[in-house]
Amino acid sequence: MLEFNYTNILVGVDGSKTSIKAVTKAIAVAKRNQAKLIIAAVINDREFMGVSKAASIGFGNIDPSTIDALKLRYEKMVARYADQARAVHVNVKTIVTFGDPKTVLSKRLVDEEDVDAIVIGATGVNFVSRLMLGSTASFVIAHAPCDVFVVHRD
Repeated sequence: MLEFNYTNILVGVDGSKTSIKAVTKAIAVAKRNQAKLIIAAVINDREFMGVSKAASIGFGNIDPSTIDALKLRYEKMVARYADQARAVHVNVKTIVTFGDPKTVLSKRLVDEEDVDAIVIGATGVNFVSRLMLGSTASFVIAHAPCDVFVVHRD
């Protein structure tokens, strides 16, 4: 059996069923490798620019309280996942940031956190959105300079 020794594992989360499953698997991999787990939620800039159909704000003035509320929601979600990791004695760091999830997960955080493995859910959006926007998981697989583990729904 091949043995891999990972030291910094990144898991991208968005609240979808597959990202919840990805967190569970990432915690297990981090524990097995005695690695640091970085749990990251990347709030898509497109949600604020009105570019995507799912944009919660749209064009025009952006109410800072709306952005703060969205960030707080993601921070609470990531904190719950971190508590799960800490409960099994995994060293964990949480990140909630803004940007394009594809590039933030596959490049920026990999460089900043010295990531050597990424765990990501197969998809967090519906089929139509995936066709229009492209799959974050596919982009990460193609562009990340480290191992990528893709978690699928049951």
